[in-house]
Amino acid sequence: MVEAFANDPIALRQLIAYEALGNIPPFEGYKNMCKRIGDGCMEYIDYEFWYKRFSRGEMDMEFDGRLMMHKVSPRLRTCIESMDPKLRRLSFKSGKEHSEINYDFTDVIYRQGKEGGCQVKSNQRKEVSVPNSDHFELALHDISVVFNNPKLHLESLYICVDADKMQRLRGILERLDFKIKTDRIEFHTENSTEEAVILPWIQSENICIHMREYKNTKTDETSLEEMRKRLKKLSEMIECKESKMLTLHLDLDEVFPIEQLLNCRKLSKIMETRYGRLWIPKRVFSCFLAKVLTKFSNWIPVYGGFD
Repeated sequence: MVEAFANDPIALRQLIAYEALGNIPPFEGYKNMCKRIGDGCMEYIDYEFWYKRFSRGEMDMEFDGRLMMHKVSPRLRTCIESMDPKLRRLSFKSGKEHSEINYDFTDVIYRQGKEGGCQVKSNQRKEVSVPNSDHFELALHDISVVFNNPKLHLESLYICVDADKMQRLRGILERLDFKIKTDRIEFHTENSTEEAVILPWIQSENICIHMREYKNTKTDETSLEEMRKRLKKLSEMIECKESKMLTLHLDLDEVFPIEQLLNCRKLSKIMETRYGRLWIPKRVFSCFLAKVLTKFSNWIPVYGGFD
């Protein structure tokens, strides 16, 4: 009886719907199902996908559009799930209306439609329409398949996700029982603490962070104090201490609390890029130099330039 139940995907989805409508927390419901049916009946990421659909009132048990990578590129998904994917460059970007995953030379774009559906397209396959779906949730499910492969070892990983979606990404990363290996990690932040979400789950010797802030630290004392605390916490993170190269792209002005980075010994570059060159405002650099000389009389910064 249990074996027949485990081999019936509709029956399993009905059980998930029962738990979701009963407001049972997803991981607790998943553990209950594994206890009743067996540990191998379903992966948690699939359980969570159906749980969220049913929680939103989307009760179509036959819906099978969740694995967009399989529809768009079956060979790619089979490779990624079953063996060393041999991916070198992986990029995950998501904004308000669309998400995008780049696997080396394969691009998959998830674009939100006007009637609650999603259009998914690859440069190798024709466009697929998925009704009653969210572009970010579809892309997040697919990227989680890649992240869950313990054989993955990238040359570069790039992440640019809206701050309000970071907690969903964090949920995926926290369920990993290993760190994602990549030679270089690069990601963007926006008035948030994305570095605390991403870095603990990454094993990399080269870290690049674009800390683009839209609060005015020059006139807003609260924002300035928040930035001080944030930079101090960043400099204390074990991932930054153990990295061989740490690069920060910052919005710099004369009141920027650059002194918080003095203890960040692995910091190799503080940059604001304009027109393809390194640019540091003269007043910021002068302030930084004065603080460095005050604290470390025998240490002189290597990187720097005047506007």
